[in-house]
Amino acid sequence: MAYGPVFKQVGFSGGKNILASEHLQYIEGGATLDHTKFATGFNEVGQIIARNLSTGKFEPFETGEDAPDYDNHAVLNEDFINDAEQDLIVGEVIVRGSVYEEKLPQSVPDAFKAANPLIRYVKHV
Repeated sequence: MAYGPVFKQVGFSGGKNILASEHLQYIEGGATLDHTKFATGFNEVGQIIARNLSTGKFEPFETGEDAPDYDNHAVLNEDFINDAEQDLIVGEVIVRGSVYEEKLPQSVPDAFKAANPLIRYVKHV
């Protein structure tokens, strides 16, 4: 469950399973999501994220000339509601394991796969 300094109770949403294996490793200490970089409202499980080196916060991974420098490439294993008022802290950030690539809400660029080879992308059969 994502949380921030202002607690709000929200109902259950989502329920999609992206995991292709029960053997996972999550990031230690959680990750702070930069609320200005995510869509306002519901954000689906399975987003590919990375830590922006200039802000120290996690955001959706981008490629291209204008893309920031990143480290800690990961897959977010929880959905959340971005109220556009506060950064959120999440704990289920996959840094090693297997996920179903077709169940992720976006395609995974080769640059992301190369940046974290410990995440394996499985074809859903």
